[in-house]
Amino acid sequence: MHLSLLTVLAILALGHSAAHADAPADTGQAVHVNSIRNPELKSYRVMAAGLDAFDEYHALAPKAREVRFQLIPGPDAPADAMQDVTLRIAGNDTTITVPLSADGSFVLPRSAQADSEDADLVTNRKQGQFRWQASVRSDGVPPGMRRLGDLRLQCQVTVAIAKKEIPFLIRTLVATKLRTTDWCSADALKMGTHSDPAIASATLLDGERRVALQVKNGGTSFLAPVGDTRYADDTLIELVYKDTGDAPPASL
Repeated sequence: MHLSLLTVLAILALGHSAAHADAPADTGQAVHVNSIRNPELKSYRVMAAGLDAFDEYHALAPKAREVRFQLIPGPDAPADAMQDVTLRIAGNDTTITVPLSADGSFVLPRSAQADSEDADLVTNRKQGQFRWQASVRSDGVPPGMRRLGDLRLQCQVTVAIAKKEIPFLIRTLVATKLRTTDWCSADALKMGTHSDPAIASATLLDGERRVALQVKNGGTSFLAPVGDTRYADDTLIELVYKDTGDAPPASL
């Protein structure tokens, strides 16, 4: 049985939603004033767990200088969702503007004050318009290629964030299905990786072998075998544009 990381995260999201549905209205958390009612946001502490995972597992991608995160419009987002979108860290006494690139990507700064205040990463968009994805890229990887070790580190960042968001019982359920608490090392787990622009194919290059990887969601993602120990961290995955047949540029 093979599970994609997207499937696992969907299970986690359902458990997370159920837990919040049963939560009392007054949780004692700080309320941050925002001009948008029910804005898209993430807990700073939750996202910072991804920074910790990047540091802990950096040996998977020693030439990666940082982990970037990206706001990706969901299926229900309006066509202009990325236009004039802003992001800030907001706590009781903390306000830190987080610069966004044109593609919605950003670097999360370390802030002890934001952590101590249990601050949030807050957008100026309504809840449910975006999903948040980590991206790790090593220096020197050719354009149109992804390095498997980068994706393994990206998986560790993603899972560290997910584990902070969901209840213990849901974490236990996933660990039972994968037969390990280190989800990214499970051979049954395939990591869905976003691609923009859409791709026609994703091919793992293993010496003389070319292994076709599954492309999903109309070419906007592919499944990488991050837990398969047959492939070294320096193994490359070749991506090809869906529309032109060219290799995509080296971007997030």
